[in-house]
Parts: sequence; structure tokens; C-alpha cells
Amino acid sequence: MDDRPVLFLSYSGVLGGAERVLLDCATRLARPALVACPEGPLAAAARGAGLAVAPIRKRSLRLRGARAGAGRGLAGLARDAAHLARRREPAALAAWGSRAVLAAAAAPLSGTPWLAVHHDLLPSAGVAAAVRAATRRADGVLATSRAVARDLRAPATILHPGVDLAAWPVLPVPEGPPRAIVLGALVPWKRADLALEVAARVPAVRLELAGAPLPGDGDGFAHALRERAAAPDLVGRVTFSGALADPRAALARARLLLHCADAEPFGMVLLEALASGRPVAAPAAAGPLEIVAHGAGRLFAPGDADAAARAVQALLAAPPPPETARAAAARFPVEASAARFEAAIEAIAR
Repeated sequence: MDDRPVLFLSYSGVLGGAERVLLDCATRLARPALVACPEGPLAAAARGAGLAVAPIRKRSLRLRGARAGAGRGLAGLARDAAHLARRREPAALAAWGSRAVLAAAAAPLSGTPWLAVHHDLLPSAGVAAAVRAATRRADGVLATSRAVARDLRAPATILHPGVDLAAWPVLPVPEGPPRAIVLGALVPWKRADLALEVAARVPAVRLELAGAPLPGDGDGFAHALRERAAAPDLVGRVTFSGALADPRAALARARLLLHCADAEPFGMVLLEALASGRPVAAPAAAGPLEIVAHGAGRLFAPGDADAAARAVQALLAAPPPPETARAAAARFPVEASAARFEAAIEAIAR
């Protein structure tokens, strides 16, 4: 094996689930890794993990309703990819997410083979058609979950990101009033609004929302959440923690994880909660269907606050043993997912 790096191309500089998977894969490669991303939490975490970083321009994460700006952002990312491919001569490029895939497909990569790595369900017919066409130009395709692969309508290797069990030990069950935690950005599709309605239906539970709006999204949605939390049926029972660099302390305060996104592509936070011994209540759709099994939690109909409330009540009344939750997470070891990623890279690098 030569020592040319694998170039990871990320449109985003935040540190969400997809970016944590990037770090898991990059730090376990036999080859050197070079992370091309905007300055921000991802770049800082990559440097902290000993990875080389190639800073690129920060571009708005808000694409809907701003087609001209979105086009300029993708064109700029394509130029960045082409420049880095010429200058660094990587063994392969990993286009991390749909926007990076669109950019890589449009970039003259000077013969560098590239891997399309998909983490998201496609949002609309027009975007889906463009992403599927770009994906067909890749030398290899990885999908985070079977749900993502079905959405691509193309042959793909299932990555199934994993959790580092050594880094997520089982936490003792906290005493005091029961608390449910929601971990995720305060964006509409994550459905923190539904979590509030669930808490309103379970008066015994306290709710912690750990997350913040994404850069450029504004605080309108977060403001609406705070207004709802101040209503008489919830006042005093909801805590807003903001974005957490490390959610383990928050998980230690909670009896369970409540996840409300109607169609979560995979759900790293579910794996991390399960590894910590926390049961999960989540919608019976997409990624959670592939994760929450073997009595480790309860699934409910997407968008149904009453069904979600019944799931939360059931988990509080008869919680599964922490070992059961951890066993569900143990089906997704990070070493296995990193090995699948490396095999996909080596297949195209050769």
C-alpha cells in the first residue's frame, strides 16, 4: 500500500452525526487522511484526533429557497475538490454527503477515483434526480443505512456506522424524577416540537432538549419551541441545554432517549444512547428500524404524539436492563464499520 492520503470532502464544518462517522473512519484508516472542510467544530475535532485538515471556504448550510446561492456553493466546493486533487494527489476522494457528491461529480479530479458516501434521505424529486445522477458517476457508493440505499435507487454498500463501546460505558440509572433527553439540532425535521407534545402527555417526565439551530437557520424554530415549553402544561419541566460537545453527562441525567425525527436516515445518537445503557423511544421508520431491536426500546408511528407518549410511559414503567440496550448497540461496532469504509476505499484506489 502506498502512502498517498484519502481526501475526505465535507461541505459542512459542524460536528453532527455524519461528521462523527467521518472521524471514526478517518482515524482508523491504514492510509493517511486529509479532511477538507470549513473551519469550525469538525476541523477542530479532526486536528484534535491528529488528522491533517485542508480548510475550505465556509458556505451556507441553508439551501432550500436559495437556488442561486446553493449553485454557487456547490460550484465553489467542486473547485476546492479539483484543486486539492491536483495539489495533494490523493489515493481516493471520499465525498461525504449529498452536496459533496454533487460537487465531486462536477469536478475535474485529474483521475482521482472517488467514493460517494451518503448519509441523508433525499428531500425532493428535483434534488433526488440530481443526486442519483451524480452518484452514478462515482467509482464506488456507500450508504449509511438500508433506508438511504433504497432512496438512492442504486447499488450501494451499507456502511452501518458503529459506536466505540469503550468510549461509551454503561451509565448508572439516575435517581429522582424521570427525565427524557432529545439529542439533535433544533431544526424542524428533527421534530423537537413533537417531543414537547409527548412530554405534555406524560406529566411525570421532565424533558431536556440538547441542541441548537444550525448556522444560517435563524432562531425562529427554537423560539417557537421555547414559547411552547412555557405553556402551562409544560412550564418548569423542559430544559434547553444548547449544543453539547459531549452528550454523556446529559445521558447520565436521563432515563431514556426520545428521538422524534419522522425519517432519520440512521441515527448515531440512538447507538450512543443504547451503548450507554439508555433505552430509546423512536419512530418506526428508516434508520431506527435498523437499530432499535431486541427489546432495547419502543418504536412508535412517525408523527404520532399519543403513540410516542405511550412508548415513553412503557419504558418508564418497565425499563429494559441496561445490558439489553448495550447489546443492541454492540451489533454495530465501530471497528466493523471502519473496516467496511476502508475496503470500499481500497477497492477504488487500486
